[in-house]
Amino acid sequence: MAATDPTSKISNLHFTDFADTTERIHAKGMDLLNDQAEVMSLYMVENVPNGTGSQRIYDEYDSETYASFKGEGVNARKKRVVKGYTKTMYVRRFAAEIDITFEARTFGKDQEIIRRLTSLATFVPQRMVLDLTHRYTFATATSYVDQDGEVVDTSMGDNLAMASAVHTLTASASTYSTIVTGNPQFSQGAFEIAKDLTNSQILSNFGERRVLTFDTIVTGNDSATIRQVRQLQNSMADVTGDNSGVVNVYKGMFRHVILERLATTATGAYDSTKAKYWFYVASKNVEAHLGIWEAPNLKMPSTGNNGEDIHNDDWTFGTRGSFGICWVSAKGVLVSTGLGS
Repeated sequence: MAATDPTSKISNLHFTDFADTTERIHAKGMDLLNDQAEVMSLYMVENVPNGTGSQRIYDEYDSETYASFKGEGVNARKKRVVKGYTKTMYVRRFAAEIDITFEARTFGKDQEIIRRLTSLATFVPQRMVLDLTHRYTFATATSYVDQDGEVVDTSMGDNLAMASAVHTLTASASTYSTIVTGNPQFSQGAFEIAKDLTNSQILSNFGERRVLTFDTIVTGNDSATIRQVRQLQNSMADVTGDNSGVVNVYKGMFRHVILERLATTATGAYDSTKAKYWFYVASKNVEAHLGIWEAPNLKMPSTGNNGEDIHNDDWTFGTRGSFGICWVSAKGVLVSTGLGS
């Protein structure tokens, strides 16, 4: 009987071997989710060293855009640099525990034990995915109350929601919008509206036009929306044309990220009002940050007493993880709720 194989008969393992098996299952927790890599690809991820504080401050800086002509013997023109907005990321710690009962360990309830250990491995990663996704889910709000009753700040550095028509700049009276005009459902025409907005609504803090690489469409798991995106992305012809020989100029122009938890409430329940949400994102440029203070880790009872609760003979295993999320600026993301208003 191999202790390294969680599908073997684990109910009769001694505590040390059982703990080793638990550690191996827990280490695979990140790999058990099919949507974690997708949402994390939309963030700048930083592993925060121990002993460096419980917060991180992110500053935005901008300079003027173009060099100036320099005549012979003439001093070069000085260019201005300005501080943009600042956002502070605060660490939040998450935890979960499960009990492995005496009865499960003694009476051969192997599948029940495996299910419990597998769920233990995914508690923290799933919460991270949910919280990262909810920055998109609650794009029209500056905060929401999460499933623990805690207020989560979703505002940008200018104290406005991600989706706002009047985002401000620190060195210019100009404003910019991150809302796709009319909030259309995704289609080729809607995509072209969003694409055209990248020409006029991406500004530095001096109010000068910036060129970012918009490379990603983000949607939820709505079937009709996914179909529209994939038709535009993969069709060999113009998706609105009659002639099969017409080239689709948008083929391969962007990647498609599906956030399966996008259309949810703060508790993770399905929310149909957000099913049509979609976003056009410059994923390498957007100032969205994830800080990981404490990677998901396993807490096990002591081997000295076999980890048993003297009152009920349970073995209690726990998982912990700490991370923080913040957005400095909404530049690099365009939002449509798909509600047509």
